[in-house]
Amino acid sequence: MPRSPLLNKTTATKENALTDEERDAFLALRQDGHLSTDRGDGWWHITPMWYLWEDGRFLFTLGASRRHLKNLRRNPNMSLCVDVDPRLSEGLAAGTKCVIAFGRAELTEVGDDEELVRETTWKIMRRYIGEDAPKYHEAIWVEPRTIATMRPLRWLTWDQTKG
Repeated sequence: MPRSPLLNKTTATKENALTDEERDAFLALRQDGHLSTDRGDGWWHITPMWYLWEDGRFLFTLGASRRHLKNLRRNPNMSLCVDVDPRLSEGLAAGTKCVIAFGRAELTEVGDDEELVRETTWKIMRRYIGEDAPKYHEAIWVEPRTIATMRPLRWLTWDQTKG
């Protein structure tokens, strides 16, 4: 039985997958991702998270008290979902676009590489806050920071305006 082309409008398919170039352009947009880590109690911890996508890797800055950091120290598996869904305001024909990355975290503490932690934290702050980032210096550094780096091992992408 042939597969209906309407599936391209309701789920991820080979026909509506993003190319690497489309994926990279989408990830370059300033938008939240949703980071998922294993809580260890049978549930996943999922929260909006600012990220930096550069050189084939995601970078996150996590405060010492963050649940994600505790989870990643125990189990480095993580997933990130970045998506937009204009269908809610523009109708079903608008389609959705999504990138989901699966990988393992590499953690870098200030004691490991202070320059990387500080530089990455400020890149992320400037990306999302812009010129006002220095106003939040005290708030962001109220606790030690750790950089979580994820090089995706697997991708799931779609653009439901394609295919």
